Amino acid sequence: MVERLSVGPIGENAYVLPCKGGCVLVDPGDEAARILSFLEARACTPLFLVVTHGHLDHTAAIPELRAAWALRGLDVPLAVHPDDADYFGPRGEKTNRELFTAIRALGYFNSYWRPLPPPDLLLQDGELLAGTSLRVLHTPGHTRGSICLYDEHAGFLISGDTLFRDGVGRTDGPDSDAAALAASLERLFALPAATHVFPGHGEPTTIDRERGSL
Repeated sequence: MVERLSVGPIGENAYVLPCKGGCVLVDPGDEAARILSFLEARACTPLFLVVTHGHLDHTAAIPELRAAWALRGLDVPLAVHPDDADYFGPRGEKTNRELFTAIRALGYFNSYWRPLPPPDLLLQDGELLAGTSLRVLHTPGHTRGSICLYDEHAGFLISGDTLFRDGVGRTDGPDSDAAALAASLERLFALPAATHVFPGHGEPTTIDRERGSL
């Protein structure tokens, strides 16, 4: 079962995906205390922290989460696609600042930026996240390293900012590419029509609905 928390001032969707031995936390963009309480109420130990892309509205809660987990002796690996690794670690501030300057949202950056740790795992297209049935789909366009997580057996897709209900991710960032996004959408639209889509913002949808509306 996919569980969703809409967090922060622009309604970013963080997801909790149960798996054997714990859960996977996807895109914790804000409200770290609320996310921690949500996990604790379900006695859910995060095994991986996965981000669909490096933009700060999907990652800002990571420093506080990692600090809280460290106090409990938990080391939760951060997993990203290598093409978005520059949003983290030593280059993270520069990369995020450039992005939010380009989209005229520098105030958001100034309010939310905290140093982000470097990734622990670099995810490659087609691989299964260890111990889960989540397959990584590299879907560049919104960013170079955007990914989706696809569970074929359960019939759902975590789409990040690649595909929304009634829309797609913006392509006015420094590492965006409208042609690459179009190709990524074609790949997603080849998935089974009944696939449930859980986007980075907004309400869930299906492949069939979006394939017919875009």
